Amino acid sequence: MLGASALVQVAQAQTTQAQAAAPLVKVSDAKLPFTVSLPKGWVGLNLKDGLGGITVASQAQPPAALIRLLFIPKNGKTIDLKTEFSSFEKAVKESGSALTFKGEKPANYGGVSGLMRQYVITSKNDTLVMRVWFGNGAKNFYSFQLTVPSNAFERLSRTFDQVLATVDF
Repeated sequence: MLGASALVQVAQAQTTQAQAAAPLVKVSDAKLPFTVSLPKGWVGLNLKDGLGGITVASQAQPPAALIRLLFIPKNGKTIDLKTEFSSFEKAVKESGSALTFKGEKPANYGGVSGLMRQYVITSKNDTLVMRVWFGNGAKNFYSFQLTVPSNAFERLSRTFDQVLATVDF
């Protein structure tokens, strides 16, 4: 049986490992207007929603965290990020889920300026936390998202930050 001091050391070692940077793997695809590094071992998904980009899940079966890195060509249109967020929020609410806004801050990734918002989404089955960055690039509108069960948000939010730091347009 382990003594109390040994248990504390084991707990501290596990905490340190959990806080360490998640290993990332560089992804580049000619179909994407960016390169990015994604968490090693995550599973690629095709949600068949017609959106351009890449979607990965922390595991093949629910409950899983999702990272979506999407882009939509602007085709010369002017994009207002606050209007885009309003449309996004309306769509979530129309799906039957409750959406609670938790905050907003300016954020730039890969030289593209944008806004990062955080939400709590509550449905009859789940409570999820979502971070959404909308970016206004020269040719594309970007929507980079993390959706995660609330009990794993803190840990996976750090992973999402690591991913976003690798984006290169």
